[in-house]
Amino acid sequence: MLVKTEYRFLWPDLERVTLRSDTTLYAPGDAITHVYFPIDSVVSLLYKVDESKTVEVAMEGNEGVVGLVFYMGGVKSYNLSVVRDSGTAMRLDIDMLAKYATAPGPLRDLLNKSTHALITQIAQSGICNRFHSVDARLARWLLMTRDRIGSRTLLATQETIARILGVRRSSVTDSASTFQQQKIIDYSRGRIDIIDQRRLLRSSCTCYGIIKRQYDSFLR
Repeated sequence: MLVKTEYRFLWPDLERVTLRSDTTLYAPGDAITHVYFPIDSVVSLLYKVDESKTVEVAMEGNEGVVGLVFYMGGVKSYNLSVVRDSGTAMRLDIDMLAKYATAPGPLRDLLNKSTHALITQIAQSGICNRFHSVDARLARWLLMTRDRIGSRTLLATQETIARILGVRRSSVTDSASTFQQQKIIDYSRGRIDIIDQRRLLRSSCTCYGIIKRQYDSFLR
């Protein structure tokens, strides 16, 4: 999310960190101490449905920031933030964020727009999870992940995807098998290769386009 001007401005207070898969950055109720600007990592924002089920309401990659609840006035996390794809991120202490974001300028504008985009993503994910088929939801998730890691090769098990989408593993298996038979993806042992991006896009619901346009509107 950070462009060169803001990056240079914040550089003295930014800390480059490695984020490893399955690491919990924040659990519900945890105090927010830092915000993270992913570089090549992806973080899932999850909500618990019950003791055995969670569902992803948003994902943040290099287009966003993890810990925005602080910027919106919160002091504690309201969701589970888990690293899904390992990589690196720039970490900033919330006191420094408060200092820099108080004054009007490009950073505050970016944070405001990123907050709006995150809210849009969460709202659209809620609609998607309630009304759209598993095939469409899986296609949307694959496309969104591809956008954030910059690769057509994704690493994720069917069990992980099922947990993220809040569905049974067998449902993900059926959808992935259908896409593989149609030569849209190739799937083997936790590795997914997107073969036909256009057909995957046609298989997705409109939610993908709505979310993408919202982020694209301030990242151009």
